[in-house]
Amino acid sequence: MKRSTVLTLAVLCSLVTALSGCGAMKRASAVDTSLTLQDAKATAMRMETDLAKFVPAEVVASIDQRQTGVLMSCSGERAYQWTGQTKIAYRTPAAIDPDALVDEIVSTYADRPGFTARSEPFPDGQPGVHVIGEYGAGYLVNENVDRTGVEILSFSPCFVLPEGMWPGDHY
Repeated sequence: MKRSTVLTLAVLCSLVTALSGCGAMKRASAVDTSLTLQDAKATAMRMETDLAKFVPAEVVASIDQRQTGVLMSCSGERAYQWTGQTKIAYRTPAAIDPDALVDEIVSTYADRPGFTARSEPFPDGQPGVHVIGEYGAGYLVNENVDRTGVEILSFSPCFVLPEGMWPGDHY
C-alpha cells in the first residue's frame, strides 16, 4: 500500500474518532428524518465544492471529487452519514499558505448560520480546519501528506437509511 494511502487512512480514522465526539452528534435532533441518502450526498458534495473554491484557481492543476462514498453510522437507529472526498492538486508544490487557507475558511464559516468552524491541526501537525454543519455534518480541510494539494473530507448530515438498503454498500 502506498505511504500516502496509509497516512490518509490513519488521518481519516483519527478524524472519524474526533467527529464522533463532537457535540452536534450527541444532540437528540442529530438526525434529519426528512433527508434522503441522495439529498445527504448532494449536500456533502456541494459543500466540498464550496470549500474547494477557497484554493486560488491559479494554483489548481486539477480537482477530483469522488462520486461514491460509504456510509458511517451516526446517532439513532438506521442513522448514517455519507462520506466523501475531494482532492485538489497544485500546479506547483507548496502553492499555498495552509495557515492562511485555514484562517480564511474559519473566518467565513464562523459566523455563517448553521455552521461553526475551528482550526484543528491534523495528527501530523499540519494546519487543518473542521467545519461543522447541522445534523452532525462535518467537513475537514487540510493539505495532503506530500504538500502537493488539498484534501477535503466530508461527512453529510445524518439521515435515516430506508429499510432494504444495505449500509455496507457504496453510494
